Amino acid sequence: MVFIPFWICIFVGAAIDARERRFPNELAGACAVAAFAGVWLDRGINTALEHAGLAVIVYLALVFAESLWRRIRHAPGIGMGDAKALFALCILDPLGGIVAFAVSLLALAVACLITKSRSLPLLPFLVPIFAIIEVVGSTL
Repeated sequence: MVFIPFWICIFVGAAIDARERRFPNELAGACAVAAFAGVWLDRGINTALEHAGLAVIVYLALVFAESLWRRIRHAPGIGMGDAKALFALCILDPLGGIVAFAVSLLALAVACLITKSRSLPLLPFLVPIFAIIEVVGSTL
């Protein structure tokens, strides 16, 4: 029950990304705060702070990699909205967020090959894959 606000925010973000190819900062912030609050209420402040620290590390690494990509290739790679979404996911479950990100990039690549599209939004792939990982992980 404590994670319901997070799931509402992140699925709304995926819908916006699918439609407009963006993840608004306000919504990304709400997702991160909801994830932090949910982890704090469910597992305690120490776990919430650990997850937040790991999320910051993952976020900074992704922003660095994206900045380097743009500098070398002179073209965007993943969007900053994707990095913001991964930050919120990693606050909730760091390992699940990273695994979902990797699997969703693979699914996105396959979808681009099938549709012969140069790019597609990532969040419509990332959020459902993360949700599946969380459901399967909670039943084990």
